[in-house]
Amino acid sequence: MTTMGLFEGGALGASLRALVLGGAGMIVGATGSALAGTPYTVDREVDTVRGWSIAANATRKGCFFAATFQSGTTIELGFDMRQDNAFMLFANETWDKVEEGSTYKLKLIFDDRKSWNGKAVGVRVGKLYGLALEGIKSEFVVDFARYSTIQVDYNGKRLDGFNLAGTRAAVQAAISCTQDVQAGRIAVSGDDEEETPRRPPATPAPREEAKEEKPEKAEKPAAAEPKKTGSVSTGTGFFVNEAGNLVTNAHVVEDCDEAQVKLPDGRTAKAAILARSSQNDLAVLKADLKPTAFAHFRSGAQIRLGDPIVLFGYPLAGELTITGNLSTGLVSAMAGPGEDVTRMQISAPVQSGNSGGAVVDQSGHVVGVVVAKANTRARGDGNTEVLQNVNFAIKSGVAGYFLDANQISYTQEPADADKATADVAAMAKDFTALVICRSR
Repeated sequence: MTTMGLFEGGALGASLRALVLGGAGMIVGATGSALAGTPYTVDREVDTVRGWSIAANATRKGCFFAATFQSGTTIELGFDMRQDNAFMLFANETWDKVEEGSTYKLKLIFDDRKSWNGKAVGVRVGKLYGLALEGIKSEFVVDFARYSTIQVDYNGKRLDGFNLAGTRAAVQAAISCTQDVQAGRIAVSGDDEEETPRRPPATPAPREEAKEEKPEKAEKPAAAEPKKTGSVSTGTGFFVNEAGNLVTNAHVVEDCDEAQVKLPDGRTAKAAILARSSQNDLAVLKADLKPTAFAHFRSGAQIRLGDPIVLFGYPLAGELTITGNLSTGLVSAMAGPGEDVTRMQISAPVQSGNSGGAVVDQSGHVVGVVVAKANTRARGDGNTEVLQNVNFAIKSGVAGYFLDANQISYTQEPADADKATADVAAMAKDFTALVICRSR
């Protein structure tokens, strides 16, 4: 059995690490009214995803996820935005032998193969008696979404066991919720306290769960053809600052021995891959040139269902025009396959090579990153259905936290008045580049 490390050895890095982690507000309905304003209570209910409640907590300045199981035990798991660490709580109304402030031996076993041994502190929240783990590594919360079951041993005896189905979806929902709390779109009590805004360091998005948790195969990368030895593939990227940093998809630069970017004005330069996250499917490159322009991310009010969007990119390089292509559409859903809240669905046409391009609103601000398209899906009658204009983008908030994590500067500003599509296209073309990946 492999032993897991939970506790931090030092300060965490930067921002998406906070957002890939949810916290957990106490589920009040099944357990009685919890005391408001504590680190373990719901200060604002936000959503319910796959049986997990998503909530905001004012003390921790973030969002959490929680579930109450048939045994009456509540699990809370979350991230403390002010303390740069994560927490976990197991609580039950019948655990009256747990004394507040006392320490207890706790052993967690995941999928009967990974375990952690340590000490928990007794807490009391309303009518509940709990065992809390504070100051734990954020990576633990990311790992939590990978497993199917957890067993809890207390003072050498089995305390309870739980099925963790739906955890990945809950973590992803907490990402979106926490982004909204940090941006002020979700208000929680205590927001008027004086506090210096901060954006803790990022970590990769939650890893994939067991196969039964994955959506049906409908999504595939919108990049170029699969690479072969000695091949060249292309995608799209967009500059985020005047230093020459640009964002694209991780799959666009997968296995690249040499990367280049080509600008609309014809300039071509080598590009170094600074960071790559296969979990988020995002990468950041540094080009050896100064771009003509760079993109601005949208802040403030989120883009809405039905809002128009514009894409500029380099699909089917070598077949279509080398000067780039424009497509337009609408935001057709605020989540991706399997209720993946880190994605949004768009109706704008996407072809191979569009991957990594910016999705911009009608004022020219980035609201997403093109990531995938869906062409067909299997039907129950054994036939295949052709899907029309079902494409996906990574939400700009996830891209922003990825840049924060890698200390890449970028600009955010509220959306202003809508512009003519031709003007938006000109803006997008100026900050977009063709990404060329060569493998030996």
